[in-house]
Formats: sequence, C-alpha cells, structure tokens
Amino acid sequence: MSLSADTMTKGAFAAHIGVSAGRISQYIAEGKIYGDALEGEGRAAKIRPAVAQSQLQKTLEPSQRFGANGQASLNMPTRQPALNLGGRPPRPAAEPPSFDPDEPELIVRDDVADKLAAERLRQQQIKTAQLEREEALEVGRYMLADDARRQTVKAVTEAFKVMELAIPAMAKTMAAQFDVPMHDAMHALLKSFRETRAKAANDFATTAAELVEHLEDEQT
Repeated sequence: MSLSADTMTKGAFAAHIGVSAGRISQYIAEGKIYGDALEGEGRAAKIRPAVAQSQLQKTLEPSQRFGANGQASLNMPTRQPALNLGGRPPRPAAEPPSFDPDEPELIVRDDVADKLAAERLRQQQIKTAQLEREEALEVGRYMLADDARRQTVKAVTEAFKVMELAIPAMAKTMAAQFDVPMHDAMHALLKSFRETRAKAANDFATTAAELVEHLEDEQT
C-alpha cells in the first residue's frame, strides 16, 4: 500500500511516516489529524494519507517532525483524493464546486492550524536564538555589559595606582639629578599626574557616552 491510496489503516500509515501506530492514535486524540483525514470512528477508523500528511505538516511542531524517511513521506507531493463528506458522491473534477455547508468550518480549521504552526515555529526560533546566546556567553564569546564596564574600570584604576606608586621613586631620581629638594620634585610630579588623570577620566567618560548601547554581532 502506498501513500497514494485513498485510505489505509493506522498501522500502515504509521509505517509509511516512520512512527508507531500508537503515535497515530495520539495525533488523532490531540486533533493533529482530524476531519476529512479520517474515515470511520474509534479503533476501526482509517486514514486518508494525502489529507493526513498535509494536516501534520501544519499541526506538528518542528521539533516533533520525523526522521529522514518519515519527513520524506510527509513532504512527498501527493494528489488529494476527492473527499466524500456525509456519504455524498464526490463531484466530478470538471464540475464547478457548489456551496457545501461543511466547507467553511474546514477552511477555518485549516486557517487556525496554519496560525498555530507559524506560532510554534516562531517560538522555536526564539528559543534557538536564546540558546545560541547562552552558549556564546558560556564559552566567552559574549560577556555581560555590566561585567565589561566593571572590569574596564578596575583595570584602569589599577594602572593609575601603579603609576602613582612610582612617583616617589621618580621624584627621588629627579631631585638627585637636578639638585632640587625631593619635596618640590614630588609636588610637581603629583600635580602633573593628577591633572593628567583627571583629563583622561573626562575623555573616557565622553567616549563611553558616544558608544551605542548595542552592537550587531557580525560573526556567524
């Protein structure tokens, strides 16, 4: 039996798309296979494969899709069999469709399924992007902005401390070389250093204010 058959048993349809017969029953109970995809009711119900596979493409989340064989079965282009609603004979192919009271409900159902499928896909994409950001943060490719600011301030502060601690030794060398009092040399060096530090701090603040809050990550 092939997927082009008008109907097939749940077990045969399950084998074609690579899942268990119990999973097909679950899809029916959850409304993922419904309406014209079913012929009969209960345990004896049969599956119209072309209709069922179209419904599953819409109602299954991306993470629930089947393996290679099952996915190929669902993606295989098939010709939809003529639907036999309420025991009425199918219309000839050349006959223009007449109004059918059952069709509006089916159209609404398909529209809802399309929207649900699109929403599931959107949620899956959001979740995937979030996991990628968390992974990048974990391996060190990203870091939190607040952590970056704290680390930068700490590094600059430590650098200025090292330079300030070197001033007494520099003042002693200058006093001996130029024959000036060490107190005068120390005062001149500290004054110049503090003016330079204040100017650098102001420049850092101006540069930081001009930076954009977020940058696009161009890495792939």
